[in-house]
Amino acid sequence: MKKVVLCQMAALTLACASCSNNNQYPVSGKVTYHGSPASGATVYFRRPGGDAMNDHAIMGIVQEDGSFELVSGLPGKGAPPGAYDVLIEWRRLSGPSRGRPHQVPDVLKGRYADPKRPLLHVTVEAKATNLPPFELID
Repeated sequence: MKKVVLCQMAALTLACASCSNNNQYPVSGKVTYHGSPASGATVYFRRPGGDAMNDHAIMGIVQEDGSFELVSGLPGKGAPPGAYDVLIEWRRLSGPSRGRPHQVPDVLKGRYADPKRPLLHVTVEAKATNLPPFELID
């Protein structure tokens, strides 16, 4: 009987481990531009010195109220703990052009999207993280 209980507990432990968060923790924040929500901007988290082609994508889309939540190339929401460079790009869509939306240049003129010279940096801890707002200016 003890063997059966031990096997069941081992199976349950393995099942719970497979449902883990892949070492990811929820990350949220807010992005404003001159005090107004940067609705539609894209927030990217990259490891300093990381390889953009091989690292998992970690990103969020800024909502109408300026808030965002990160999602990852790994299943689930959030990001693994550690230091990150933050890149932000804000391309507003204009009206359709021959059936496709026309993208305009980055409202921020690439200032916050240069991976070689990131202006923003954060540290994600091994817990749910609500970041201080990113206040963007020209």
